[in-house]
Amino acid sequence: MKYLALILLFAGCTTIGAQDGEALAKEREFDELVKKTSANLNLSLATQASASKKQSEIVEQTVSKITTLKTEVTQLKTELEDVKEKLDSVNADTGVSFLVLPISKNKEDRSGLSSNHDSTTRRLY
Repeated sequence: MKYLALILLFAGCTTIGAQDGEALAKEREFDELVKKTSANLNLSLATQASASKKQSEIVEQTVSKITTLKTEVTQLKTELEDVKEKLDSVNADTGVSFLVLPISKNKEDRSGLSSNHDSTTRRLY
């Protein structure tokens, strides 16, 4: 009986020791997971801060560009109105008639037309 009691006692201690070893292993694994999670959280925070900084830079550049483009648009609209006014004033009839002659494909005919054209032009002025 003594031997049986010793065997049971020894088996019980071994089981308790094994359970403690398993619990310690699980606790170590849990601690490692907590450390990894903490490290990932720190990296995430650093990445978010970097992304926020870059985003604010992009927003500032975009706002600046939009402002510049709006200014250019107003300047171009003003220039367009000025050109329209000039075109409207040029559109008025000047009362001077002019003669448009066709250009011939033959060299000989061109020389004759150009002299006629010159004399016609001189007569108009």
